[in-house]
Amino acid sequence: MATVNLFFDNRATAQNEGIIKIVVTHNRKQRLYTTGIKITPDQWKDLPKKGEKLAGTVKDETRRKLYADIYAKPNGYYRRAETIAEAMGETARAAPFDFESFKDQYDNWGVEKKEVADTNSVFAAMVTKAATMRKADRIGNALNYEQAAKSLSRYVASLDNATRKDLGLPPLPKITKRNEDLAVPVLQFEHLTSELLTDYENWATKYGKSPQTSNPKKGNAKATGASLTTVGIYLRHLRAVVNDAIEAGIMPRDAYPFGRNRYTIPAGTNTKKALSKEDIQKLMQYECLPHSLEQRSRDLWVFSYLTNGMNLADVCRLRWQDLDRQADRLTFVRQKTARSKKGNQTKIVAKVFAESWAIIERWGNTDQRPTAYLFPFLESGTTAEREKVVVHQIIKMTNRWVKRIAEAVGIEGDVTTYAARHSFATILLQSEAPLAFISKSLGHTNLKTTENYLGSFSDEKIKSYLDNLL
Repeated sequence: MATVNLFFDNRATAQNEGIIKIVVTHNRKQRLYTTGIKITPDQWKDLPKKGEKLAGTVKDETRRKLYADIYAKPNGYYRRAETIAEAMGETARAAPFDFESFKDQYDNWGVEKKEVADTNSVFAAMVTKAATMRKADRIGNALNYEQAAKSLSRYVASLDNATRKDLGLPPLPKITKRNEDLAVPVLQFEHLTSELLTDYENWATKYGKSPQTSNPKKGNAKATGASLTTVGIYLRHLRAVVNDAIEAGIMPRDAYPFGRNRYTIPAGTNTKKALSKEDIQKLMQYECLPHSLEQRSRDLWVFSYLTNGMNLADVCRLRWQDLDRQADRLTFVRQKTARSKKGNQTKIVAKVFAESWAIIERWGNTDQRPTAYLFPFLESGTTAEREKVVVHQIIKMTNRWVKRIAEAVGIEGDVTTYAARHSFATILLQSEAPLAFISKSLGHTNLKTTENYLGSFSDEKIKSYLDNLL
């Protein structure tokens, strides 16, 4: 371990003064590090040396201050040098003592070092993006960035050196106890090519779902394939950080790996989820056990359908001030829009039917102050993370009970809360409502988005349209 002492350097100084320096000795080599403190030879003589203490009888403020500047814990020059040397001695096996490292710590003592982010790291960019989303309470987006980063990390870690070479990735380091940290997967923006993204897609459809906790009796769980919809979500989030990297000058524009003649992000099969009016009537007329989870779940599904296919996350966040009792209408902004756009937020107006009023009567919040929630699922001041957990649980329970009701009344197909939104749009279209009206009712700003929500026409409707040709 290095040793620390004081040294009085009186060379090339004016007015008979010298400078106090720290002398560090290691393996018979010495280095001097200045304190910047100038004193006279007499002051040096009176300064207690290593291990000595200043007598309590000393009242001279100059001597007392000098002693404190050198020996006071933890910032006195001698004390900080001693602390650094001891710490480096304790870690000598992992990182042998060197004077440059000592100098860096000595010169930057008390200065909080900010870790410099690896701007070329795709994983670091995705984690940073997720943190930004969390700060803005966009928890769903944050989770998607985090999950996408984990999926890509698993993919990179799974590659052998031959595949790495083909894809332009660095080879895996030989893992030892000393370099276990080097096993962290590396993926930089320069590695993102159409070939790598295609290979990732193929891997993800086979192994994209990470193994869940296995049952010891059934053996170890294995990774399974993720859906193209999930893979597409991950890659769209990756594309977002690539766009950020290009705007920041980290990645050249001509290296953009997405788009025509490059890599195309897969789109999942758009299974139509709309119910017919007859099926919806079956749900609404089903006799539930009063004041049960079954009734609450059916009611929330119906409320969503009647209020422009409002998703349950927005239903949970409605407040009494959004409800106009005189005009029988609700006015709200979709949370998805509110968190992604600060300006030009589209306000959606939904009619409140007699059935909707009955649902509010059954399940509405007893606290009817304007700023109180319309339904008592959330509490003011709840964190965004907690809100997401609560909403997720309500959606889960609603889907579970409505599925049971659908089976009881003979409805086939998807009856999730997502189907309520699709059913609202599709039934309006089949009722010959203008596409622009449907789009506005859903809160869309792009007609193409609305078209993706619409289910197909029934065979009878198609026949009636074609009969108009003659």
